[in-house]
Amino acid sequence: MRALQTLIAVLALVVVDTGAMDVALGTAPLPGDTGVGTNVDGDYRFFAGVWLGPGIALFAIVPRVLEHTAVLRAVGGAVLLGGLARTVSVAAAGTPAPFILGLLALEPAAPPVLVLWQRGLVEGVGRAPGT
Repeated sequence: MRALQTLIAVLALVVVDTGAMDVALGTAPLPGDTGVGTNVDGDYRFFAGVWLGPGIALFAIVPRVLEHTAVLRAVGGAVLLGGLARTVSVAAAGTPAPFILGLLALEPAAPPVLVLWQRGLVEGVGRAPGT
């Protein structure tokens, strides 16, 4: 269980850090970004602020991760949907920078792994020793 808690804490830190950075700096840190209009900047910073929510939620569940299945699934589902939205962007706007492609691979894959890992631990807690 400690490994899952550690991984979730690290992911929470990454989410909170990237959300805070994107609120503060907008799209400037993105590879190849040459600036965007005020509407896109406002939307980007808004969604960066929204992105902070899952990070805070992940931090909150770390101490008792086996008791917070619904939160982990909700956050995982949100990240999965975000990854699917990136796929729509690739189809609509073209191939992004390699870093973004890496996120595109990770976002749909990581949530099911975390959810299944947590489920396996929860089911293991309910078993009698040796079964």
